[in-house]
Amino acid sequence: MFETFSRTWQRPPTEAELNALIEGYVKEEVFYREGQEMGLDQDDAIFRRRMQQKLEFLLEPRAEELTPTSDELAAYFKAHSGRYDQPAKLSFHQIFFNSPRPGDDRELAARTAIASFADRKDDDWTEMLGDATTLPSGMDLTDTKEITAVFGHDFVVGVLSASEGRWSGPFRSAYGIHLVYIDRKIVASPAALPDVLQKVQSDWESDRRREFAEKRYAEMKSKYNITISKPADEAATVINTSGVK
Repeated sequence: MFETFSRTWQRPPTEAELNALIEGYVKEEVFYREGQEMGLDQDDAIFRRRMQQKLEFLLEPRAEELTPTSDELAAYFKAHSGRYDQPAKLSFHQIFFNSPRPGDDRELAARTAIASFADRKDDDWTEMLGDATTLPSGMDLTDTKEITAVFGHDFVVGVLSASEGRWSGPFRSAYGIHLVYIDRKIVASPAALPDVLQKVQSDWESDRRREFAEKRYAEMKSKYNITISKPADEAATVINTSGVK
C-alpha cells in the first residue's frame, strides 16, 4: 500500500493516509469474509463472473508456451495461408449514370459516351457527363474489400476485368451505371511468410491461448458430475415465422 501510494502520488503517504489505507483494506476483508459466511456470494451473478475472469487470467499459458518455433509458425501459415493472401487493389475514377434498370435511357447514354472517349482521361469534359451522386468520383489505391463496401460486389467484379489506362464499362452497381478509368490495378496474390510474419505469430498466439483455455476448462469440468433437469412436461416453443420477411 505504501509503495502503490508513493508511485501514484509521487510522494510517501502521511501516517494518517497510510492508516486510512490499512483500515480500508481491513474493512473490505471483514465484509468479504462475513459475506461469504452468510452465503452472499452464492447467487451473485456479478461475483460469479468476476471469479470466472480471475480464474481465466490464472489459467493463461506461460510465456514459453506462447513462443512458437519457426517450424510451428511455418506449419500454421501453411494451414491458414488463405487468411494472409494479399487482396487486389485498384486506383480509379468513375462517372455515374442514374440507371435504375438495364436498358434504360441512362444506360444507353453511358454506352454512347464510352464509345467516343475510351482512351481519354482529362477531366474537363467528363464533368459534363453523368449524373449527380454522393458516391466518390474515384478512389486511390484501395483494397477491393473496401471498394466493395462502397460500390458493391458486382461493380468490383466488373472493374477487375477491365484494363488499366482507359475508360471501361458500363459497370452496374446497386446505385446505377458507372464508367470507370483505371489508373492502377494490383492483382490478388498469395503472401510470403516473411512478409506477414508478425501477423502470423499474433494469430498463432491467439489460437494457442484459446486452445489452452479450452483444454484447462475441460480438465476442470471433468471433475464434476453435471446433471441438467428440465420439467418433464415442458414442450419446445414453436416460433411462428409466417409473415416474417
